[in-house]
Amino acid sequence: MAQSEKHEWAGCLQVAALSDVGMRRSNNQDHYGVAITQSWEDWQRRGHLFVVADGMGAHAAGELASEIAVEQVRHLYKKYIDKKPAMALTAAIEEANMIINRRGESNAAFHKMGTTCSCLLLLPQGAVMGHVGDSRIYRLRQGKLEQMTFDHSMAWEIKAATKGKEYSEDVYAAIPKNVITRSLGPSPEVEVDLEGAFPLEVGDTFMMCSDGASGPVSDEEIALILHSLEPTKAAQLMIDMANLRGGPDNITVIVVKVTGEQIANDPCKNDPLINEEDLPPPPMERVMRPIPRMLWIGLLLVLMASGLAYYFQQPLVTLGGVLITIFAGIFALVYRFTGELVQLPAKKKFRFGKGPYSETQCHADSNVALNLKILFDELSEAARTNEWKIDWETVHQIGGQADTEMKKGDYYKASRHYLLGIGSLMAQIRGQNGAKNPLDEDSRPDLG
Repeated sequence: MAQSEKHEWAGCLQVAALSDVGMRRSNNQDHYGVAITQSWEDWQRRGHLFVVADGMGAHAAGELASEIAVEQVRHLYKKYIDKKPAMALTAAIEEANMIINRRGESNAAFHKMGTTCSCLLLLPQGAVMGHVGDSRIYRLRQGKLEQMTFDHSMAWEIKAATKGKEYSEDVYAAIPKNVITRSLGPSPEVEVDLEGAFPLEVGDTFMMCSDGASGPVSDEEIALILHSLEPTKAAQLMIDMANLRGGPDNITVIVVKVTGEQIANDPCKNDPLINEEDLPPPPMERVMRPIPRMLWIGLLLVLMASGLAYYFQQPLVTLGGVLITIFAGIFALVYRFTGELVQLPAKKKFRFGKGPYSETQCHADSNVALNLKILFDELSEAARTNEWKIDWETVHQIGGQADTEMKKGDYYKASRHYLLGIGSLMAQIRGQNGAKNPLDEDSRPDLG
């Protein structure tokens, strides 16, 4: 049974969260948390907190690890009230890691259990992310989808390490994509990535998800879904798309959309994000000292004298002049580059991290549209074969519009209509077919 919740806050924020076991797993090792503040004043101080955790481990270990991560991060973030939000979030994730590690070390059944942990804070200063693992946080803004977090996976780490070197895509394709390099639990200490703050704008849509969603659904399709649908329907369609493509893993999605000017232009948006003592020390720079012009003139005269001495065959004088010039030149360079170390002025606005790490424009080419058409047609055929009750008039209307746009070569509009058609079909099929994938052969009746 899928877990879900949705919220609207102060007329300026829409939230939808959904978690599903998928088609291949017997239990759901994903957990999510949504902590919406009750008052505007609380939001100005601490913001809204959203958490996605994808557990790893045999039997119930992964499920326990992700549950502890979500519960403890939410609890500990409130506990660190004396810290600024970004530092409180980091401390909460680090302490949650220690709790999971101790629990794993105390019970052989939970040994080395782990979980990813991706957190999103929406504050007056903007969006701040705390991140460990390969669950993702995306932002859709003005038709561009950006991945705001870095995957702590073998594939991403190797690609980052070989950036600028020429390797074929086949080399990267051979790297296992499900091997992660950082998680909560296996070790008593963990490095937490912080990203942000990214100022908020009306229309910004954030999506957090486990790899059960980002694996089967491409970034191009994610951009189309977030651009075309409100949060509740977008989250559901992400789950449906992943399940239709086999649902190989648990699937968790949180969609958060900024809908009001108040949250984007709050008077507290210019407040400092962290305390001065938490800031990294400003960079140092060595002052370059000017070399006196008279020194250069003197060296030039010595060289000229050495030249005359050489001309008049006085080797000792020539050698002495050359040596004086060399040593004086070395002294001049040492003098220039050993000036006083001074601190550079600190940046007025400090930002964590290096995100975004990828960008995808919200458009569709013929391949995206064709893949969605095939999925729509297969789903329609499965519904007919199983004789499910479907509002075929609406489905045919959506499909006809998509086919028309496809023939015109407008692949963006065609893709949007196919997605809407898939969503409409799945909404009607869901109650009739339980948790089975309608595209699986064993979900269809034996007509022989």
